[in-house]
Amino acid sequence: MTRTETCGTPAAYERATIVAHTAIAENIFRIRVECPGIAPRALPGQFAMLRLADRSDPLLARPLAFYDVVDPDGGDRPRQADFVYLRHGKFTTALAGMRPGDDIVIWGPLGNGFDPPPVERLVLVAGGIGQTALLCLARERSGRASFGTPRRAGPVARQVTLLWGARHAGSFGDVDDFRSAGCDVHLATIDGSAGHKGTVVDLMDAVLRGPDAGTMHVACCGPEPMMAAVAGWCSARDVGCSVSLEEPMA
Repeated sequence: MTRTETCGTPAAYERATIVAHTAIAENIFRIRVECPGIAPRALPGQFAMLRLADRSDPLLARPLAFYDVVDPDGGDRPRQADFVYLRHGKFTTALAGMRPGDDIVIWGPLGNGFDPPPVERLVLVAGGIGQTALLCLARERSGRASFGTPRRAGPVARQVTLLWGARHAGSFGDVDDFRSAGCDVHLATIDGSAGHKGTVVDLMDAVLRGPDAGTMHVACCGPEPMMAAVAGWCSARDVGCSVSLEEPMA
């Protein structure tokens, strides 16, 4: 394992062994890896670059948000990290074929992550597979977990709400993770097969009626057009908004 500094955050390269790998929704998988040099450092909203070990195709690593970090002994010293991804393209198709005991190479944690200001209500808005960047933030701001090295315990919000939009019900996986993290969960689907029928911005209109801008902050991750629409919704109401930007480089 080697370490470097990126954006002021200690990052490390580590060869990580897969300890669990399961399908959680339609073409969506959750992978858990043993990475004791990286997992304790991850903050909510940060990501890692993942590459298949001992393979040159695909050559470049791909970014995946930290979905969660775990102490398998049930304590507060995480040494495993969870990533959730959609199987789409060469890298994720190859990754979906890997099994427990196989190795991947990880560089992280990277990025600035989320650190919203103290508010009474924190609203997490996810589009598609954007929930992957939001679970750690939900756990932190509900007072259920702390993250990073040294440990960061963010200001606890009185209410944490998840608004999650997708095309259809088959896109939702492990929704109960957010309920266990203390979230009030609301779903929306374009085809009406689960929750509110419409976009996640339609869901914001339905759930966040008459918001007090001074007591609410929105943290958002999803497709760029969706995030732009969410940012516009917040701007029109003078509500603070943070977004997660993460793009493959090839």
